[in-house]
Parts: sequence; structure tokens; C-alpha cells
Amino acid sequence: MDEAKLNILVVEDDEYISKVINKEFSALNYETHILSTLADARNYITDKAELIDLFLLDLKLPDGDGFSLLNFIKEKNQEAPIIIMTGHLSNKIVNRAIRHGCYNFLEKPFSVQKDILPIVRRSLSSVLLKKENHYLSEQMLHTSKLTALGELSATVVHDIRGPLGIIQLTCEDLKDDFSQKNSITKDELDEHINQINKACGKIKKLVDHLRNYSRNDHSEKEEYIEINSLIENSLFMVKQKIRNLGINVINDLENHPNKIIIKCFPNKFEQVLMNLMSNACDAMKDQAKKDLSIKVFINQGYLYISISDTGTGIPEDIKIKIFDSFFTTKPKGEGTGLGLSIVKNIVVEHGGELLLETELGVGSIFTIKIPTSKILRGENDDKDPSPSKAA
Repeated sequence: MDEAKLNILVVEDDEYISKVINKEFSALNYETHILSTLADARNYITDKAELIDLFLLDLKLPDGDGFSLLNFIKEKNQEAPIIIMTGHLSNKIVNRAIRHGCYNFLEKPFSVQKDILPIVRRSLSSVLLKKENHYLSEQMLHTSKLTALGELSATVVHDIRGPLGIIQLTCEDLKDDFSQKNSITKDELDEHINQINKACGKIKKLVDHLRNYSRNDHSEKEEYIEINSLIENSLFMVKQKIRNLGINVINDLENHPNKIIIKCFPNKFEQVLMNLMSNACDAMKDQAKKDLSIKVFINQGYLYISISDTGTGIPEDIKIKIFDSFFTTKPKGEGTGLGLSIVKNIVVEHGGELLLETELGVGSIFTIKIPTSKILRGENDDKDPSPSKAA
């Protein structure tokens, strides 16, 4: 991480203060953007909010009160610190700034060197740590995905062999038709070409999915996608493990007459589902009954996605640590302990919660709880409000 990558937005109508701030920040290799009105700030934040690492905001601006910009900033960028600048600091302003989640406040006149820079340095140190943590999480997530792809190699071979066999047989049929009749009708040719196109389409879909899944997620954007598609793609990624362990998959998506469409980071959300499904399979490795159940329903303003198993269940002393980084119950060399920690962070990034219910000797249920504000189109609330009945 390099401080030169840090971006600071200054909203200040005093030209002298703006010039001094810009001069000092430029000397430190900060990327500084100076705006003088609320209108300009709103337009800039609308387009580039995610690129801003720190906001310096004057409260008295030509077109209004700087406080009116705070909620707008928080809606667009919840992570970047906000520092308030004002010529009339009072307890009322301090309390209001704290309620709005501001990082700090400064009273004019101030020294850029002695007053602003120390506060900015402290706030940007926190930003750098968050960026570094986010970067490491992305790298761990990508490594986890590549590991899953390695385990998937047998499934890929199996799924490609089928359509390749169809292509080969169709070509043989074409060869036989020509050798026997020295000609072929248009209908016969169309039928053969259709078979080849279908087989090629299956292979293309498989390759595209693997390519998309294996890419790094740092540039991924949120988009609307069907829950069915996310679950089916995730099931595909653990298909080999399901086959090897003889697990029965119970998926209630076919019971939903209306498709549920969610706004998410598709690759990250698939990683969440795949991790939970994979862990559920591992929990049933030595069980007689092996049911992997997936249920989706909406209730009281939330979307629930539950993944349950008929495994051994999780003891209480392990349950309280299971979402901690580097904690694992797997034998040495078989797990990093990062799985559920990453899963929980991604769910929180989507504005949700990850719930766990477990009973020794019966099994476990991991439930993703997402606010319906993330849904573009879905079903009416189910009658059953309890995630525990998703199994």
C-alpha cells in the first residue's frame, strides 16, 4: 500500500485555506480534490464516492449547511473518515458531528501543519490499515477459490467428456452418411449441426463459469442476479464432493413460482454459498444419513438462505470460536481456518448477518440473512418466519 494512492476530497469555499491545504497535501503525495459548493460536492461524490479515502468538509458553504452533505456521504461511502471544519465550534456542533459519525472536527483559524496534518495522518493510517486488510482478505478469498478449482478438476473432466462424446459421435454419423449415400439432406445436416452446437454450448458455459469464478474480485461490481443461478453455480463447484460422499441434495428452489433477484457481488456471494455447502458436506462425511438441504424464503423484511446438514453438530466451545480468523477444526494441512471468517465478512459487506443453529448428533444450519432492500423482485413473505425451519 502506498500513501500516493490515497484520495482526499476538500469541500471549502475559502480560496486561501484551499490553496494552503492543497499545497501541503500535494507535498505528501496525497491526491487532493478541492470543491467550493455543496452542489459540486454532491456531483463529484455521486460519480467517485468509492475512490475517496477522506473528506474534509467546511460547515458554512455558499449554497447551504455542510451538515446536509453528511448523510449523502455516508450513503455513498461508509468507510472514509469525515473531518468537519468550522469557524464557530460549539457543543451543539460537536454533538451533531459525533451523531453523524464524523472522525474529528477543527475550529478556524487553524494551522494546516500543526492542526490539520496530524489529524489527517491519524485518520489515513486507519484507512491504510483497512485497505491492507481488505487487500489481504481478497487475496485469501482468491486463494480459497483456486483451491476449490483444483478440487473440481475431476468434475470438469467428467462434464466436458459428455458433450465431447456427442460431438465425436455426430461427426462419425456425418461421415457414415456421406460414405453410404454420398449425400445428405438439409434436414439431416441441420439435425447434426444442432447436436454439435448444443454440445459446444455446454462446454462454453462450463468454461465461462470457471473463468469468471477464478478471476480476482477486486474490480467486481454489484449487479442483480437470480438466487437460483447463484445456488446452482455454487452446487456445481461442490458437485465432485457431493458425488464422492454420496450426499443427497434437497433444494426447494423449484417450489418458488417467482424468481428472487438479489443485488450482490456475484462471485463473492457464490463463494459464500460454496463454502457453506462444502463445510456441510464435510460435516456429514462419516454419517449414515447425508442430506444437504437448501431453502430460500422471505419474511418480515429479510431474505433468508439456509444451508443445513445432517452432520454431527457443533459443540458449544467450538461454536463460539467458529467465525474467528485462523480457527479450524480440520486436521493439520486440510484447512486454513479462513473459510467461515471470510464468509461472514462477505455477508456483512452485503449488509447481512450469518446465523448459526446447531444440535449435537442432529446437524447444523447456517443461514444468510439479507435485508429485502437488496432484492429487485421476489416473492411475498413466507408464512414460516423461523430460519431454523429451513432445513
